[in-house]
Amino acid sequence: MESEKSKGLQDITLDKIESQSQKIRKEQGQICYSAIPKNRRLLILTVITLGGFLGPLSGNIYIPILPLLSKVFAVSQTVMNGTVSIFMIGFAFFPLFWASMADFGGRKNLYIISLLFFLLANILIIVVPQNIGALYVLRLLQSFGASSVTTLGIGTVVDLVEPKHRGKSIALFMLGPQLGPVIGPILSLSASKGNWRWPFGILLIIGGLVYLMILFFVPETLRYLVGNGEIYGGKNWVILPKLYQKKVVDDPRYVKPPKPGIKVYYKLIKYPPVLLCSITSALLFACFYALSVSFSSILESQYDFSTTQVCLSYLCLGGSLIIGSLLSGRFTDRYYRKKSQSEAGYVPEDRLVVQLFGFISSLVGLICYGWMVQIKSHVALIYVFSFLSGIGMTWVFVICNTYLAESIEGAPATPIAIANALRNVAAAIASFIIYKLEQELGYGWCFTGLGLLNVINIILLISLCVWGRKWRSNFTK
Repeated sequence: MESEKSKGLQDITLDKIESQSQKIRKEQGQICYSAIPKNRRLLILTVITLGGFLGPLSGNIYIPILPLLSKVFAVSQTVMNGTVSIFMIGFAFFPLFWASMADFGGRKNLYIISLLFFLLANILIIVVPQNIGALYVLRLLQSFGASSVTTLGIGTVVDLVEPKHRGKSIALFMLGPQLGPVIGPILSLSASKGNWRWPFGILLIIGGLVYLMILFFVPETLRYLVGNGEIYGGKNWVILPKLYQKKVVDDPRYVKPPKPGIKVYYKLIKYPPVLLCSITSALLFACFYALSVSFSSILESQYDFSTTQVCLSYLCLGGSLIIGSLLSGRFTDRYYRKKSQSEAGYVPEDRLVVQLFGFISSLVGLICYGWMVQIKSHVALIYVFSFLSGIGMTWVFVICNTYLAESIEGAPATPIAIANALRNVAAAIASFIIYKLEQELGYGWCFTGLGLLNVINIILLISLCVWGRKWRSNFTK
């Protein structure tokens, strides 16, 4: 009893010290970036990371069973690949619908609304009679619901995490999307006996659990509305859901975001840092997605892999994304702190220099992957070079998202939604034409061409590093 009392007194003392330190910072004109306790922030970030997992999981639980679905629905491989493309097109454009509203009116309400559509789509796929047209429509609805969380989640990270730790935090958030290619193929084994509806049942169960956690554990975090979160001080971590959060702070430090509308996107698309960064990540993602889509058919046709072996092989791609993401986030934050302490100081473009490694890794991985498939080398080499390509892609993505979040003060979700749109349009096109390119050019020259797109990326990277600071300065005037 005495130890419990002393522990309680210690907690009260620590709370008083923290409260006094915040009071002193306020008197000095300073304020902590986020007043939400660290453990609660960690819980919020964990929940939104799980939410960010739903969209990529929906895509990657599906890709390994494309040959099975083609037989079940009695359609060609190209027609069935169209269901991948329609999902990616939805994943490209629907975040534009969500993002500017999230930067203006709040995050929480859009989490609640959008994920309802995701759950509904999975229910309907399970119960609607087998029909290829219905599958196209419901895959589009599925992407509408799941696509919001990636852009909303980055916005939540920016709300809660100060810049010196942001790269690592964005990398951790991206573990959700990166886990899709790891766990998705494993869960797709539920369809190995021919029951193609099981993967969608799994998506419904996981999505339902994530939805409940967002409802009761994730508060509104948009800084323009709730500031640094001091309003949540001393309150229960379990909250009652509500669809509207009124503005409760009046502080000029929390920049008013632009009103949602087409004009916002038009202005940002013309803004070179957003446009060029989005183009580089789009080209990179298209190349990797082309590899990912062709991966299953190559292993099945050239190496006689079973459905189970194909699904497990996707662990290689997923593992590369996780490792690349974690390494990139930690490296770019360390680089940030080093530049911040230098005489010249830090500017957001300093992070971009580190992307060079990712582009080179992707270039080498894609070209070597294509030629190893062409000559039917040992499957271990296919794994090695696809792994190298994945490392390069996710390395660039973490830095790209961090840079975009810092480029537009007060509205991080909107530029990320634009980048997401270009990425997924490029991926949709790549998934639709990759088989044709492989047939016309052969695997070697096809992936050599894709790999050399990274030369364009490196040129655009140099442009951003040289002129990015000037472009940002002109934009804010």
